[in-house]
Amino acid sequence: MDFLNYIIGQINTVLWSYVLIALLLLSGLFYTLRTGFAQGRLLGDMVALITGKLSSLRDGEKKIAGQVTGFQAFCIAVASHVGTGNLAGVAIAVSIGGPGALFWMWIIALLGAATSMIENTLAQTYKVKDGKGGFRGGPSYYMEKALGQKTLGYISQL
Repeated sequence: MDFLNYIIGQINTVLWSYVLIALLLLSGLFYTLRTGFAQGRLLGDMVALITGKLSSLRDGEKKIAGQVTGFQAFCIAVASHVGTGNLAGVAIAVSIGGPGALFWMWIIALLGAATSMIENTLAQTYKVKDGKGGFRGGPSYYMEKALGQKTLGYISQL
């Protein structure tokens, strides 16, 4: 039993340290290049949407009572992405690695922003209306709808 525990521990160490970091960096770099550095190119549009200077409504659409504004959507997105680990993690990284750690965190954050943008775009594209007037979506929905992989969608919910 100890041998099996050792083997699983070694596989876990490799997957969750070297392989996962490399895959995340490569996917962020791929999406950054594929979108033409959208996280920098579309920064002005993002600020204009948040401040209300650029309308998110399509031509002819009217604002519905109770509709979420761009700033409210931004606040919700930040609240769902930033946790205490993000705040404490920065302090620990700077105290251990020095100010250079902050530079590399910014670089990783830029690459991660492209991955996050793709994930959020897929979630918006493949969301479905539920019977109560709301929407349902997320990774399991776009795996099923875009990839045609219903089983993969079920597995992602575990």
